[in-house]
Amino acid sequence: MKLVYIHGATASERSFAFISEHVKGKAIYLNYDRFSSAAENLKRMTNRLTDESEDLYYITHSLGGIYAVYLQDRISYSIGAISLATPFNGSEIASWGRLMNPGYALFADIAPTSKFIAKSREINIRTPWTQVVTTVGDVPWLAGPNDGIVTRASMTCRNDVDYVEVDRNHYEIVQSQRVVDLINTHITQGEK
Repeated sequence: MKLVYIHGATASERSFAFISEHVKGKAIYLNYDRFSSAAENLKRMTNRLTDESEDLYYITHSLGGIYAVYLQDRISYSIGAISLATPFNGSEIASWGRLMNPGYALFADIAPTSKFIAKSREINIRTPWTQVVTTVGDVPWLAGPNDGIVTRASMTCRNDVDYVEVDRNHYEIVQSQRVVDLINTHITQGEK
């Protein structure tokens, strides 16, 4: 089995430094270009993974979880995933960002009204999937409970994943020992 790490928006594989230090296994880091469209990034990711011969298990943060939804649908040897604070229903902050920078592909792709987000919600997740819901943060200009970046409603809108709450904000979650323990438990179960 190989672990496929996909980072969140404006981040890089370095955001997984703590997790990958404590989770052993062969790793693939899928970085994407924030200036390219989601379709272009997804095509590159799919091409990168189609030559793999081992089962793939996704460990993702935020937008990386949306890419993993598409990948697990396209790649038959995907066996599971843990997503951290993934905005399955998009990000309202991206909608606001589009007002300030309408040509920025990242904001266009992750806004709740984007085709990329809408199509991802139509894809059935067919592998065991756990979404870690971050419960600390709460900026007042986002409607409802949020982790400082993503609303709880967006993180919990799917009915084909399991949910686990962790008391961290959107960025702290990649530094959580509880997340490491959760990943290690799921990986061990996936190897059986």
